Amino acid sequence: MKQMIVKGLMAVSAWAAWPVSIFAQSETPAWLQERMFASGKINTVVMVVGGVLIGIAIWMFALDRRIGKLEKRERK
Repeated sequence: MKQMIVKGLMAVSAWAAWPVSIFAQSETPAWLQERMFASGKINTVVMVVGGVLIGIAIWMFALDRRIGKLEKRERK
């Protein structure tokens, strides 16, 4: 069962990362380069978005564990 989940997650992450490699080759728009990169704000934006995504992942993992415990208690 775990192998199916891991294989599915790997397939989804590979599928989601494919467009990133395509867009990484495009040139940055001038306004973005002038405003965000020059002032260093892009680093803050990336850190905030990363923190939010990590927080959501932790919350989902904890919620899954709680639901699993409730299901196990209900079966008894």
